[in-house]
Amino acid sequence: MIACLNQFDDVIQILANYSKLNFEVLNDVQLTEKDKSVIMFQDVTVLWIAAAIDDFNMVKLFVERGARINHTTKTNSTAFRCACFNGNIDMARYLKENGADIHIAKQNNDTNLSASVYHKDLKLTTYLIDELGCDINESMNDGRSPLYFAVDSGSLEIVECLLNRNAQNFRANHNNLSPLLLAAEKRRIDLVDAISSHCSLLEQIEAQELLGSTFACGEHGVCDLAKSFEYFCQALVLRSDHNLPKHPRLSTIDVFDNRQECQTIDELKNLRFKDDDMYIEALLVRERILGVTNAKYRHSLRYRGAFLADCSLHQQGIGFWLYELNLRRQHSLPISTDDLRQWAAFFSDMIYLSISIPNLAWQTIITILVEELEHNKTTFDYNLHTALFLITGVSKILLKPMISPDTSKLLYGNIRTIVQRQYVTQTDGSSLLHLSLSNRTLTRDRFISSICQYPCLNTSRLLLQCGANVNARNYVRDTPLHELVAMPNQIDNTLIQCLCDAGAHLDYRNSLGETVMDVAKTLEIKNFLKIRTKLSLKCLCARLIQNKTIPFHGKLANALVNFVEKH
Repeated sequence: MIACLNQFDDVIQILANYSKLNFEVLNDVQLTEKDKSVIMFQDVTVLWIAAAIDDFNMVKLFVERGARINHTTKTNSTAFRCACFNGNIDMARYLKENGADIHIAKQNNDTNLSASVYHKDLKLTTYLIDELGCDINESMNDGRSPLYFAVDSGSLEIVECLLNRNAQNFRANHNNLSPLLLAAEKRRIDLVDAISSHCSLLEQIEAQELLGSTFACGEHGVCDLAKSFEYFCQALVLRSDHNLPKHPRLSTIDVFDNRQECQTIDELKNLRFKDDDMYIEALLVRERILGVTNAKYRHSLRYRGAFLADCSLHQQGIGFWLYELNLRRQHSLPISTDDLRQWAAFFSDMIYLSISIPNLAWQTIITILVEELEHNKTTFDYNLHTALFLITGVSKILLKPMISPDTSKLLYGNIRTIVQRQYVTQTDGSSLLHLSLSNRTLTRDRFISSICQYPCLNTSRLLLQCGANVNARNYVRDTPLHELVAMPNQIDNTLIQCLCDAGAHLDYRNSLGETVMDVAKTLEIKNFLKIRTKLSLKCLCARLIQNKTIPFHGKLANALVNFVEKH
C-alpha cells in the first residue's frame, strides 16, 4: 500500500512477484482531492488505490495478479467507480472486460454515471449509457439524477447529451429542485432553454419565474431588476394565455408587507421601478416554487436581512432573520452554531450603533441558545462563547439610560436563565465568569469585537448580579480571580475589587497549591491583593488543617470537607 501510494513501480513489481502476497488487505488512507481537500477513505485495497490515483499500469498489474475487482470500500466505492470519477475510459473498459460490476453504486445510490457526469466527461458518459446501458434516470436516494448533476456541473454539452437520450426532469427530494429549476436558480439561461423544450408548460413557467427571482436577489450575483421584470412578465403572459393562475398564500406575512404575488401584468407594472417591492415579489415567488424548508429560499431571506442591515435598516433586516429562524423551528430544521454566532454579530452591530433590539428577538435567540447548550454537546464550547458575547451585549444595553423597565426585566431574566445552569466549557471547565475575565477569550468577528473585549468589567458584574459563582473552579481548580491576576498585562484594579466585593476567596488554592497571590504577575497587583486580604477564622482553620496535613475526611461535615479542600 505504501509503495502504491508513492507510485514506486520497481518496488511494486518486486513485491507483486511473491506468490503469497495478499492483495485484499484493507487500509484507511488519506488522499488529496483536485480541490486540495484531504479526505480519508476507509477499507481500501491496493487495486482501489491504484484506480483512485489513476495509475492504469498498476491497475493492470494487480488485476493480472488476481486482485478482486469488485471489492467495495466502506462507502461502497469500487475501482470501476474511481475510473469513472477520473474520466479514464480506457481503465473503465479494461475493468469491465475483466469482470467489473458496473451497477455497484456508492452509498446513497450515487451511481457511476452520476460521477462521470458531474466531472463533465462526455466521452465516458456516452460510453456508460450507449455501450453499457446505464440507466440515464437512476437517481440518488435524495432524488438527484444524472441530469441534475450535469446542470450542477454547468456543462451544456452533457445536458444536451442526456436530454437526447430521454433524461427526465424530476425534482430532487432534498431541495425540491428539478434540473430545470436548478438551471434557473444558477441563472444559466442556456441550460434553461435547453431543458425547457423537454418539459411541461407549467414547468417552463415556473422556471421563468424562478429565473426572474434570481435576477432580483443579490446573492445570485449583480441585481438586475429589468431582467427580473422581463422573466416575470413572460411567465404571467403564459399563465394568462393558458389559464394557469397562481395559487396565492392562505395568509399574508408582515415581513412581506402583507403582500400577495402579482396575478396580472398590470399589478407587476406597478412594482417595476420599486426595488423593495420587486425584491419582495421575488421572495414570494421563491417561497411558492422552492418551499419554505428549502435551504436556498431560506438563504435568500437571511441575505435580504443582511442587505437591509448594511443599508442601516437593522429593524427591517432583523424581521427577515426572525422569519427565517421561525420557519426552521416550525419545521424542525437544524440551527447551526454559525447561525447563532451570526445573530450575536447582528446584535453587536446594532448595540455598537445604538439601535434598539426588539425584545422578541432577544427572547427567541436566548431560548434557542439554551436549547442548543442543553442538547448539542458536539459544539458546546462554541455555543457557550456565543452566549458570553450575547451577555456582554446585554451588559452594554443595561448601561443605557433610556432602557425601559420591561426590557431591563426581560434581559436580566434571560441572563439568569443561562447563569443558573452553571455551564462550563468542555475543554478546561471554565465558567462564563472565567471566560469574561480572560484575555484568551477571542471573538474572531469584527462586529462582535466592536463591543466585546475581555477581560470585561461590565460582563463580569452582570454575571455576578445574576448569580454566577465568584469562586467557581475550572479543571485545574483556578478561580475566576486566579484567571484574572495571572495575566501578564496591566489589569484594572476595579475588576479585582468587583470580585472581592462579591466574596472571592483570595486563599483558595489551585491544583498546584497556588493561591491568587502566588499566581499574580505584577507587584502592583500583589500589593493591591495584600490590602484586601481579610481572612476569616474559618479560612485560617482550613489553612491550618491543610498546612499541618491533619486528617479531616470522615471527621467533618461534607460541606466543611469541601471548604477545607479548597484551601
